[in-house]
Amino acid sequence: MKLLVRTVCTVVVIAAAQPAFAQSLGDVARQEEARRASVARAVKTLSNADLSPSEIAQPAGTTPEESCYVSRSKGRCVSAEELVAVSNAGVTTRANAPFEPNWRSEAQSLRSQLEAARLGGAVLEGTVADEERSPAERKAAEKALAASRQAIANFERQWEKLERTAMNQHIPREWIEPVPTLSTRNPQ
Repeated sequence: MKLLVRTVCTVVVIAAAQPAFAQSLGDVARQEEARRASVARAVKTLSNADLSPSEIAQPAGTTPEESCYVSRSKGRCVSAEELVAVSNAGVTTRANAPFEPNWRSEAQSLRSQLEAARLGGAVLEGTVADEERSPAERKAAEKALAASRQAIANFERQWEKLERTAMNQHIPREWIEPVPTLSTRNPQ
């Protein structure tokens, strides 16, 4: 009798565990087919192959024979040559960049100024640290040291700008070498 009760309970539990309203795969397929049938389809898709040159709208004031490019900056149709000229205006390239001697002298001048400011800062640091100096002398040296550190930081920023400009203009790195060690950079 116990065995019969256990069997009946097991059958009831298994029957209750199965979902009562499980959808069959066929039902899902029919629903998807109905959904796809109700979705609106595109009327017509066009590609470049569907258009002939005569169907392309020409900007006002041009003829189909002229090649025309719309310039955003000018707000009108321009020739290819004019578009290239407008695009290159204000962009410095190696062809129109200053010559090598100018780059070398600018880099050397900036290196010299940076080195002089560092040397002056080292002297001022020594004066500030010298216990034999008077407090007034040391205080004046501290003020001068702060100004020297600011000057060093300015020269380093100028050097970084020089490097960025050289890189953007595709200037060979040899033109500005040797590159000074900058305090703003992490040692590698």
